Amino acid sequence: MRKKKLIIFGALSLLIILPLLFIKITVYPAPNLPEIRTQHAQRETIDPTTFRYKNNWLRKNKSGNWESYIEGTPYERGIALGVLQKELIQSQEKAFVGEIENLISSRFLRTMMQLGIAWFNRNLDECIPEEYLQEIYAVSQSFSDEYSYVGPKYNRVLNYHAAHDIGHMAQNMNLVACTAIAQWEVRKETSEMVVGRNFDFYFGDEFAKDKIVQFVNPSEGYDFISVTWGGFSGVVSGMNEMGLTVTLNALPSELPTKSSTPVSIIAREVIQYAATIEEAYEIISKYEVFVSESFTIASALDKKAAVIEKTPEKTEIYFPQENRLIVANHFQSEEFKNSQLNLDHIRDSESMPRFERMKQLADGDSSISVDNTLRYLRDQKGVDKQDLGIGNPMAINQLLAHHSVLFEPLKGLMYVSAAPFQENVFNAYDVNSIRKMGSFDPVNSPEIDSLRLAQDSFYTNKGFSNYIEYKLLKVEFKENPNQKADENGFIEKWIATNPEYYEPYLLLADFYFEQDDFASAKTYYQKAQSKAIPYRGISTHIIENLTKIK
Repeated sequence: MRKKKLIIFGALSLLIILPLLFIKITVYPAPNLPEIRTQHAQRETIDPTTFRYKNNWLRKNKSGNWESYIEGTPYERGIALGVLQKELIQSQEKAFVGEIENLISSRFLRTMMQLGIAWFNRNLDECIPEEYLQEIYAVSQSFSDEYSYVGPKYNRVLNYHAAHDIGHMAQNMNLVACTAIAQWEVRKETSEMVVGRNFDFYFGDEFAKDKIVQFVNPSEGYDFISVTWGGFSGVVSGMNEMGLTVTLNALPSELPTKSSTPVSIIAREVIQYAATIEEAYEIISKYEVFVSESFTIASALDKKAAVIEKTPEKTEIYFPQENRLIVANHFQSEEFKNSQLNLDHIRDSESMPRFERMKQLADGDSSISVDNTLRYLRDQKGVDKQDLGIGNPMAINQLLAHHSVLFEPLKGLMYVSAAPFQENVFNAYDVNSIRKMGSFDPVNSPEIDSLRLAQDSFYTNKGFSNYIEYKLLKVEFKENPNQKADENGFIEKWIATNPEYYEPYLLLADFYFEQDDFASAKTYYQKAQSKAIPYRGISTHIIENLTKIK
């Protein structure tokens, strides 16, 4: 009896002690903070979408993007970000957590994932420079208590900075598939350089609605513009006052074994402290990373562009032989391009079709221009103008971009898309005007109206409205497939909104296969096979099920 009591007591003790020990190990201590008193920091409300805090401000422009000027030391920047962007921060977290719940419906599996990430990233704070820890800690105080079940505020924000890396790890979710191009021509009289990129990091439509064009005047380093979202101190697309640009593209990678520096934090240090490709390479080389990543760097001082390819083991740089650099999601440097991992990725994914389509588009033009580059970023066709359907990952424009940007580094100009995707107007900004923005009247946008880029013609025609309807009908089908499959005319209506896309045929085929209606399943699998399929895994799945039907 005594032994049984001891066992029960021991088990209960473990149930109490282990969670406490887990929390102690995985909760990050606050960084060393300066003696700054920010009690009751209040912003001034100028109008419902315009706010000021000291010299910092936040405003919503007529195109729907938020614009924000932030200055000062790391901790001062964090406080300003939190005070000004509190509602955006909290709505972004709601959208982010909501999309995770959509992707992983099981609460048990979400909890397991949460615990796994917390343990994996238990030393994440040790991988991030003190400057950014201070900024992140300060802004984390404006996060909501609603998601405390996910973790303490500071923990959550640090882990959100690794979302790009974690999304890359979850490659089967296909969350990351970006395309970029840089072109330049150096002449004695005048030189041209244009860089464009689609940031196809998809975490739901809500997550992409409230993007922020952030103008940063740090106490140390260069002024820079970044396209970001509430509560995010990392950089995924940006340009600094020296005309250096940085964008991120995921690369094929093995599953990591330990946490390292998030690539968005590395890109942040590059944009804040590098003026040349060599300086960017030095910064990137000194860090370890979770997963493989490419940093596309264009430099006004160097008058050229390069891609720095980084794996957990090595850092390599690739300079193209011609005055054009195209980047998708596969390696190009001599060190990595013939690795089996890269060759398998090229074979199995949509990376090379996007790369080849971008090359075809650029080959078809004799001049380098913002208008031409924008046309590439909005292109929805496949190689040789193949009709892929709307929203196909094989297209440069997959109609899911969080944002799309263009840069003219030699002129200090940056163009940022307004939602949705890259279909609406692009607002133009001068990176050399950031220093003046502290005394700027935030009622007026810093956008250069005369350089605004027009909406895509697709956005205003039947094609875009069809795609919106397609997505809505897809949600209806997935939520209640039995009812919708029997509903008179539903299937025909759904397919008619996007007839060249493989996805509706595949979803219908899988549904009928599970219902043992093999004749209907075979019909839809064969229709799916007749369309452009982006992933080898999907083609294999179709072949396997057709074999089972036979």
